[in-house]
Amino acid sequence: MSSSRPARRSLTSLAVAGAVALTGLVAAAPADAAPTVTTRVYSFAAGPATVTRGAAITVSGSVQKLSAGAWRASAGAPVAVYFDPAGSAPNALVRTVKAATNGGYSTRFTASVTGVWSVRSAVTASLKPSALSVRRTVTVVAPRPSSTRPVSAWNCPSWAPIKGNASSHIFHRPGQRFYTRTKPEICFTTPAAAIAAGYRASKV
Repeated sequence: MSSSRPARRSLTSLAVAGAVALTGLVAAAPADAAPTVTTRVYSFAAGPATVTRGAAITVSGSVQKLSAGAWRASAGAPVAVYFDPAGSAPNALVRTVKAATNGGYSTRFTASVTGVWSVRSAVTASLKPSALSVRRTVTVVAPRPSSTRPVSAWNCPSWAPIKGNASSHIFHRPGQRFYTRTKPEICFTTPAAAIAAGYRASKV
């Protein structure tokens, strides 16, 4: 019996060695192929350049791919939109949209703070990511009040041209008969703002 134990241990060792050898012969699973098609962002825009807080900012442009030596529309390509709030945070991804059949894309945001906008064609199984596009700064300003004081005895500012008469509580719009003959005590941006303040429209 003592002579058979070494033989058994030897067979076990050979079996393990054989399994290790066979494992080494099995090829590793191939990795996913890397994207091969070059892309670029084209005609990028973000604006308007100056916008009132709460209004809309539009980010638009097109994305193209290099095909047969020429740049062509990259239909359905994902486009990543980045925003960098001025002086408060690093550049960050805020939305991803898909390009239309002509390669164009457009998306809107509510203006909140001044910052820099840019986009990038995102990577897919076949498309390489583009570099970040040209950066566009959009300045966000506080909304103007609905009314203000006159700039002179006879004139309202251009952004609030409607003249309000405090004693009669009548307002006059540019072009009306008594507009140039009215000394305003208050100026309104719109007729709706004047009505909300308790004024009524002049009939002439």
